[in-house]
Amino acid sequence: MVGRHISLVREDQVVKSHEDTVLQVENLCLTHPEKKGNNILKNISFRLGRGEILGLFGLMGAGRTELMETLFAVHAKRCSGNFYIKGKLISFRSPSDAIKSGIALVPEDRKKDGLVLNLDVQTNIGLTNLEEMGHGILLNERKENALARKYIAELKIKTSSERQAVVTLSGGNQQKVVLAKWLAKKPMVLLLDEPTRGVDIGAKNEIYKLILELSKAGMGIIIASSELPEILAISDRVLVMSEGTLTAEIPIAEATENNILKAAIPKTI
Repeated sequence: MVGRHISLVREDQVVKSHEDTVLQVENLCLTHPEKKGNNILKNISFRLGRGEILGLFGLMGAGRTELMETLFAVHAKRCSGNFYIKGKLISFRSPSDAIKSGIALVPEDRKKDGLVLNLDVQTNIGLTNLEEMGHGILLNERKENALARKYIAELKIKTSSERQAVVTLSGGNQQKVVLAKWLAKKPMVLLLDEPTRGVDIGAKNEIYKLILELSKAGMGIIIASSELPEILAISDRVLVMSEGTLTAEIPIAEATENNILKAAIPKTI
């Protein structure tokens, strides 16, 4: 039910405090797009600390992806609640507002929502930084190329060149391109929805190491995953969802497959 065992050695696993909170969510609700009066997300509240990796687990239909998308303002017109970035109340009307506030989302479906498959690696990495790489409709190709080369090297993206079409890359390298695109924005909060789905074990380990490095550098990270070993291996704290609500908040020192699954199983079953 929980997949294969994941072995990940961490140098430390310090419990993060809320003293330096980068993201705070209060009473977040998301209405159903068709069923009037029904909420997909129900009164969700939590904090994310600077440098913290917050694991988000839930079974199918629990609302993990909906929560991640709502934090990124994908469903801004249907959500209510309060968002605070470093203690400041923020109003998100669109994903562009979330990006400007320092939030980035690596989506669950990289091919559908994360990449322009027929474009090359360089163009995909530069998509989030068009304003920084030119004036008006003109791009500075030297800047765009330098940005792509930087992240190809740092994330060890296996490509014949920065001009290789993304569609021809392996799943793991496609995921690294999505990560590079958002890391180039230098976000304060990074949302990762199923970040290792469909990638081989080697690429998984590289992505885990990258997540830990970003955490050490002070980035707040939320990782939503249906793989319990992944959540247990990389998180500092675990939030559990069931039927659109948060049913448990568990420090990693107390988190086990048993108590996480117990909180994830709907009460109606």
